[in-house]
Amino acid sequence: MKEIKLNHYVDTVIYSVDMIIKNLKADLKHKVDGLNLGITGEQFVILDTIAYYKNIYQQKLSDILMKDKSNTTRMIKILVDKGLISRDMGKVNNRLVYTLNITPQGKRLVDENMPKIKKYITEIFENISDEEIQLLHTMSGKFEKALTLVK
Repeated sequence: MKEIKLNHYVDTVIYSVDMIIKNLKADLKHKVDGLNLGITGEQFVILDTIAYYKNIYQQKLSDILMKDKSNTTRMIKILVDKGLISRDMGKVNNRLVYTLNITPQGKRLVDENMPKIKKYITEIFENISDEEIQLLHTMSGKFEKALTLVK
């Protein structure tokens, strides 16, 4: 087992990753909010995720986005009220659940704005090589595997 030289939490890779994620999320939220879409950056992420995962149910959406159920419920209601998603009755593992689907209006909002968001994300990684990005993906997978082994 590797000996980790650790004096303080802020010296850990956990802290570094947490800071990167918090800063990226905050900056992305600010950029999306600046597009004046009529929804927040966080709501746009939910809308885009529903567009990607057809017939997704709320618990799965919460799990994917690592959000608590009450926060997800509140944002789903807003998106339904704005006509951007629909809640439809469906079955998951022989249980009746509401599935979430994007409406044509919601799809149009995602399709029109995703190129702007993609451009912003591309700008973030301008000074990071393809090899470094691949290494980050590899390391993320290793951390995820290590965490599942610890549980």
